[in-house]
Amino acid sequence: MPRFYLHIHSKGQGMSYDESGLDYPDVKTAWSAVVRAAQSLKFVFAAHGHDPRDYAIEVENEAGEVVFRLPFSEISGPSLPHSHVTYKLVGSHLGWPIYREDEFVGGFARRSLAEALVWRMVEARCAEHKASQVLIEDEFGCEKHLCRCFQEAPPGTRLS
Repeated sequence: MPRFYLHIHSKGQGMSYDESGLDYPDVKTAWSAVVRAAQSLKFVFAAHGHDPRDYAIEVENEAGEVVFRLPFSEISGPSLPHSHVTYKLVGSHLGWPIYREDEFVGGFARRSLAEALVWRMVEARCAEHKASQVLIEDEFGCEKHLCRCFQEAPPGTRLS
């Protein structure tokens, strides 16, 4: 079973490295476990007087490659200062890296896996009525997709 290492990254304080790692059958299962853990960890940070939005969990595989990054701002409290979030997938011969507001989140070898992860993040935001747009770029052009929050909101509604 593949081993994943969950590092805690902090703005301004560096990174706390996971030396032992955890076994998960695949990246999708690791993602689900990390999201659940982050839900609990955000309260630990807050209890110690730290803003959870200043942290992220960075997950590496056994080869030391970052497979995804989960900023706590994706799952915590107050909305971001702008009205929506932009996710960008950029396809190349190296794979499909994922960016959230120009910050690297993770990447996959196949487009379908990258899209699945992004749409899970978008759906989580939609559940909280927070809008997202997704840009998918490859050698053939760029596709723009809007989440259902954009499509369901009446004109003039602030989508945070």
